[in-house]
Amino acid sequence: MFLYRILHLCTFVLAMFIIVPAFAGSPSGDNRARKLYKEGLQLKKDGRLDEAQQRFMAAIAVDGAFAAAYIELAGIYRLQQQPEPAKQQLLILLERSPEHPAALETLAGIFYEQKAYEDALTYAYRAQQQGCRNMHRIIGLSYSYLDHPAEAIPALENACKEEPRKADLLCQVARLYAQQEDYKQSIRYYELSLQGDSSSPDVYYELGMMNFNMENYKTAAGAFEQAARLGRPVDADLYLNLGMAHLKQAAYDDAIRNLLSALALRPKDVQVMTNLANAYYKKQEFKNAITQWNNILLQQPLNGFAMFMLGKSYICSGEIARGQAICDQALTLGER
Repeated sequence: MFLYRILHLCTFVLAMFIIVPAFAGSPSGDNRARKLYKEGLQLKKDGRLDEAQQRFMAAIAVDGAFAAAYIELAGIYRLQQQPEPAKQQLLILLERSPEHPAALETLAGIFYEQKAYEDALTYAYRAQQQGCRNMHRIIGLSYSYLDHPAEAIPALENACKEEPRKADLLCQVARLYAQQEDYKQSIRYYELSLQGDSSSPDVYYELGMMNFNMENYKTAAGAFEQAARLGRPVDADLYLNLGMAHLKQAAYDDAIRNLLSALALRPKDVQVMTNLANAYYKKQEFKNAITQWNNILLQQPLNGFAMFMLGKSYICSGEIARGQAICDQALTLGER
């Protein structure tokens, strides 16, 4: 009787091992999840996103640890412009696998797209620690938008090495160096950017500004003109900058022509009038210079520089006594 009970117990235990139903993590469960996952991939490839989404969700329901299904499901949500459900799936995956590289990398991208730059940095650094490449772009651009140029520049320079000849990255580095007033480095990166894409009028215009700051006036004028040829709006700012670049080169006719165009667009712009008056003065067209200095004083009666230059213009035009009196008045004004 005792032997019979032992045999009966062994038979029961053996039956438990044989008749266990399929569940997540079991071989048959894994097979079902993988089949659903492969179906989802094919449906995604065919553009049937809603059906693909259902397959990936079903795969996760069968195997809650199926990381690839979470990643693909999040990808479907992103394609459908639904970032919040995408983030939810990735965060669930990270609860199970806290340092999953693809989940960290994808979350960094989503947060960056949402302009949540601090969160983007957090996940980008974690992804980088797990071996994900090309994280420097998100890191650098996030720092840039957070107005941390010192941190952004080295990250973006690394991104430029990872993605050579990417004009947008090179241009962003150029702008950051300009922000730091390192115009030499800024010019270098603007020129590298143009090697990748020479069709951007804004890049030529910004390159012109950097060359102007470095006193490379001929190069600056050429860059401004190229910007105009490529379609940048020919506005008062462009005419003003071109005029000043020509003025610095003593190309007075070109300077006057561009400054008159700027003045036609902004008739009361004192900066334009000052440069135009200066161009007339240096070209020894003193009557025209007098007109411009007077126009400035109509707007700014206490502008000592304009008053003094008005006096000098009268002296040079032959009205010495009148000019000297105006210069003395300007000097008195400066002493107040």
